[in-house]
Amino acid sequence: MGDFDKRKYIRYPAEPNELVTVYYMDEKTTKTGQRVGLGENESFKGCCVVFVGDVDFKQGQEVFCECGTLPKTKAQIVWVKKLENQITKVGISFRE
Repeated sequence: MGDFDKRKYIRYPAEPNELVTVYYMDEKTTKTGQRVGLGENESFKGCCVVFVGDVDFKQGQEVFCECGTLPKTKAQIVWVKKLENQITKVGISFRE
């Protein structure tokens, strides 16, 4: 069974040009920051975001995510996949 078959919730394509803002804390410097990416898809419990540029998210990292018109919510980085140089796809799971 492929990963696609293991999904618990249906994925919906994000609205065209939907921006997703991820707020994080750098554990090394304890400074907060944010990254804005393009939403690829959404589900009841999470979303997939594509970022351009250097991304330093780690699997299991706690963040806050603001997806389109949804309010900012606690989230966790589930997976990080480098697509090309400077292009990274990130899976995010909502915690609330």
